[in-house]
Amino acid sequence: MTYDLIPISIILLVAYVGSYLLYHNNHLKKSTHIRLWNILILITFIVSAGVGLILLILAEYGIALPMSQGLLYWHVQFAIAMFWIALFHIHSYWMPSAGGKSDEELKEESTQFSPESSQIDEKSGRGLK
Repeated sequence: MTYDLIPISIILLVAYVGSYLLYHNNHLKKSTHIRLWNILILITFIVSAGVGLILLILAEYGIALPMSQGLLYWHVQFAIAMFWIALFHIHSYWMPSAGGKSDEELKEESTQFSPESSQIDEKSGRGLK
């Protein structure tokens, strides 16, 4: 049985570069770009883990079904996709924010105290920090 490592990799790389360029050129919000890839990593995880669990149960009880090879094939295909999407996921959270502020600037802003910051936000009912 052969797996489609190269075609899956190329398709996902092209899709990610495309959505990243749309985000980078302000045609897509960063939150939409990240949400898209978060949904895809969730789907690939659910399918790969679900099929893997079914295969584990079949192997544990010594059940050999004709569909086991098909399940194994799809388990690996979705795992390949999940690998690439996990790398994209890591990249998404390492990208700098659109505001262009450095980590030091953001850290300085978060440590500054102002009297307004201790007030309770009446709309959400939470204290601001």
